[in-house]
Amino acid sequence: MPRRDEELDHLKKEQDNAFRRKQDAWEAQDQAWDRRQAARVTLDRAYEEKQRAYQERQESWEELQRVRDRNGPRIDYLNDEQESAFQNMKDAFEKASDAHEARDGASARMYADEGHRYKAEAQEAVAERRQLVQEIRDAKTRHETTRPAFQRAKAEFDRARDEHDRAKADHEHTQAEFKRAKADFDSTKNAFQARLEVVLGERQQRRDDKRSIAERAGVPYQYLDNVYVSTDADGTVNIYFGGVGSPDGPGHGHYAMDSSGNLTYSRDPFDPHGTQNFADHTERWDKYSSSRSGQTGKAQTDVYFGRKGTKGGHIAINEDGDIEHVRDEDGEILYNKYNPDNPYR
Repeated sequence: MPRRDEELDHLKKEQDNAFRRKQDAWEAQDQAWDRRQAARVTLDRAYEEKQRAYQERQESWEELQRVRDRNGPRIDYLNDEQESAFQNMKDAFEKASDAHEARDGASARMYADEGHRYKAEAQEAVAERRQLVQEIRDAKTRHETTRPAFQRAKAEFDRARDEHDRAKADHEHTQAEFKRAKADFDSTKNAFQARLEVVLGERQQRRDDKRSIAERAGVPYQYLDNVYVSTDADGTVNIYFGGVGSPDGPGHGHYAMDSSGNLTYSRDPFDPHGTQNFADHTERWDKYSSSRSGQTGKAQTDVYFGRKGTKGGHIAINEDGDIEHVRDEDGEILYNKYNPDNPYR
């Protein structure tokens, strides 16, 4: 477990205290914020109503302009058509009158019929013009009816805006207290973060150092970022990796280097234990045999190992899988299950 940093712990406490003060200030302004929000809801609703009334008025105005733009030129054209038809009618009836006085019945009838046609054209122009003028008047009336609704909506919006402005000023007063508390918290947070970066940097350096050691030992690449390194009193460096739950967990791999940086032991995760894992395994021997425990009488497995020419190591494992006895290859007894305080007995 990483060693705790006292300065970092102190700064963390200061940050936590400042955070609580900031939260207290936040709660103090919270009610003012709620009032402001409620006023804002009312203001938004009044604004939407004003905008709806404005939109209706604007649409009616645009419709009026479209009707004027569409009907105006046609009305001007119909005026000209009516005037022209009226003059043609007048001329035709005068000619019919002259022909009648000259007792030219055929011509009189022809001119009279022509005059009636021009009269009908003039009447059609008048009727269409009246319809177009009425359309403009109707559009103007619809536009004028939108004025009272818009004025009421605008007055309600103005009242809601004044209420919101008062609530906003009250909230901003309490908000200033919160900002001061927040500034104090930010200061303590920055101090904590600065120290944290230093601590994390140091830890990263230690991780980099462990990675470098693991690389020198030849640990497989996929394990380099998660290794556990320990150093024995004689300078032997042990690197553990690939275990379940932690680098040195069940099934872990184990590499070792002596104080000179020479690889002396290498076993990858879940590989079997044995002399083959030692760099000098060709000079080692191992042997397995079965016997019975001198303490319990239960069957046990004896594992003998060591370098040629030495007394050899011995590990006794009982039928329950418990280690009862350990002796290293130099003959030193390291463990005796039944007398751990004095393993030589």
